[in-house]
Amino acid sequence: MSIKPPVVYLLALLCATITPPAQALVQRAFVASDGNDANTATDCQVTLPCRTFSQAITVVNPNGEVVAIDSASYGNVTLTQSISLTAAPGVYAGTSVSTGNTGIIIATPNISVVLRGLTINGQGGSVGILINANNAKVSIENCVISNFYLDIPDRQHGILVQQAATIRIVNTLMRDNDIGIELPAGATADISRSKFFGNDTSIFARNLTSGTTTTVAVSNTVISGSFYGIYAFANSSATSRIEMVRSIISNSDTGVFTASEGGTASFSFRKSLVTGNIDGLVELGSGATLISYGNNTLSDNLNNPIIGTLTTIAPL
Repeated sequence: MSIKPPVVYLLALLCATITPPAQALVQRAFVASDGNDANTATDCQVTLPCRTFSQAITVVNPNGEVVAIDSASYGNVTLTQSISLTAAPGVYAGTSVSTGNTGIIIATPNISVVLRGLTINGQGGSVGILINANNAKVSIENCVISNFYLDIPDRQHGILVQQAATIRIVNTLMRDNDIGIELPAGATADISRSKFFGNDTSIFARNLTSGTTTTVAVSNTVISGSFYGIYAFANSSATSRIEMVRSIISNSDTGVFTASEGGTASFSFRKSLVTGNIDGLVELGSGATLISYGNNTLSDNLNNPIIGTLTTIAPL
């Protein structure tokens, strides 16, 4: 005997009513040293936290946050939506990045990410923070990124930006990396109240794409003990522009290096100190420029305070 259509309909309706609903995402999840990643089943609540960032982010809705509530290493993570990773006050929230790995990857265009109070330590890993997302906005606040150092030919990075993203770095320490931060064509960075110590190249604006501009603004920041403190490079009608105010570059081989191979590479500064370097300011190539607004100090640079031409412009 065949089942009549109304009976089929009722059976389908019954099945639908007993199907468990999809788990709702939450605004805030928590990780802890004694957490358990199986707690994703209960949304990584503060009383039942997860153990790793990579699992906690799976229960958080866009623009939500994951909070580390005690001191531990919380593992590497790839971020594909707008989110904040935050350490509670006084907490060490870190990740140790082993050989061949990257600490934090930001991989989706147009998202906004906040990293606050994190410590990212290189243990042979290649990159601390990799930003490979066009138009992403990334804020790095009160972080420590260190020990990404292998030297030539395998350059490691504290922060490597590979797309035209917007980066904000505030009150962050970048220490003992091959390259502190490298920015490509179209990227924009604001660096404020931060310290760059012992990096081979601390801030590197490297533009290889014609018709694009890489822009970096540095304020209230100390750069010391580098081979290149600040390096702006451009070729093929590209532009790299770095501006600095109320900052110090000291005790480096070359304080500032601007180099052009067909593009425009510029560095301008005001109310700043360049001191104790082997060479203070260096320009190389017809498109490289050095600009002072007349209220800076160059002192005790061992070989040359300036190699090239320093153009002075009266401050407004």
